[in-house]
Amino acid sequence: MDGVMKPMSTCAPSELKSDQGACDLQLGDTGIEDLPESCIAHVLCFLSTKDIAISACTNRAFRGASLSDAVWQAKLPKDFTEVLAKAKDGARAFDSKKQIFDYLCSTILLHGHELYRLLESPAGVCRGQGAEALDLGSDGEQWDWLQRGGSSYDKSAYLNASCALNVKGSMECSLPVGTYTLAWRFALDDMSYAFNRGRNKLPVEFAMSVNDHVTVKSYGYFPDLQSLSEATLSSDEEDQEEADIDWNEYYSGEYYSGEYYSGDYYSGDFTGEEGDSHWNTYYVGNFTVEEGEEHSGMGRVKLDYSFVHNRRHYTWKRGLWLDGVVIMPRTVM
Repeated sequence: MDGVMKPMSTCAPSELKSDQGACDLQLGDTGIEDLPESCIAHVLCFLSTKDIAISACTNRAFRGASLSDAVWQAKLPKDFTEVLAKAKDGARAFDSKKQIFDYLCSTILLHGHELYRLLESPAGVCRGQGAEALDLGSDGEQWDWLQRGGSSYDKSAYLNASCALNVKGSMECSLPVGTYTLAWRFALDDMSYAFNRGRNKLPVEFAMSVNDHVTVKSYGYFPDLQSLSEATLSSDEEDQEEADIDWNEYYSGEYYSGEYYSGDYYSGDFTGEEGDSHWNTYYVGNFTVEEGEEHSGMGRVKLDYSFVHNRRHYTWKRGLWLDGVVIMPRTVM
């Protein structure tokens, strides 16, 4: 029939009555596993990676199709060659697209003190930038570079002693279309000073701009990460007064008076404890990545971010570990 299936209507009702078996489809021992591997692979392209793994356990035909380059090519981000080229561990040889996929799902250090990780479930991409790529301000010499457990980078920044704290960074990268969150990773040690709540302590001002025109600002305290705009007011007078302040105006000078500063001062040397692996995360805000090239499912975004403590006036502070920033899909939070 040259590959053309005759419609069932060609079988007359009289023929079906006299010889029912004449129009029956004779499959015999033929099953779905007898389909060409390319057909099975095409079906698997529409499944999640978890379902592909489950399907591979059913029989040898599905297992063979599950290893097809066609299946895993569909799961790779469009910019995967760019990521591989920036990988810090240099050029690698891969025997299949699945090997590339598995490699991208590990945490990959990139040149420029960045990291990349492809997520399997939910689908998406995480990117990060380490402290060594950030601008630590004019007091950069007050930071020590040490190793700390739980970090993906070779070194993290430890604030030894400083008056002003003004950290900023930027990143331009490709991301799959979707909504993402930018967050800072940090930790405080037992010797930290000037970051907690109190009458003489100010919150940290976080800022983020997206593609040079969308700006997010929030305020929070280390280490509780509670944004003042979302804080539940307590009955304590100082907490009530603190939460009522418009920190945008305060930082611009409207609310400043000497009573908020008691002349805190610290002098001396201290080296942060190495080995602890606990990190805190402060979520600054969300942003949306829209499709750039048509049908690519990817968009390019430029991010600028910063956090400031005591922008106009100075208080000695210390004991802050800074790992960097993380960009993650909103659904991961």
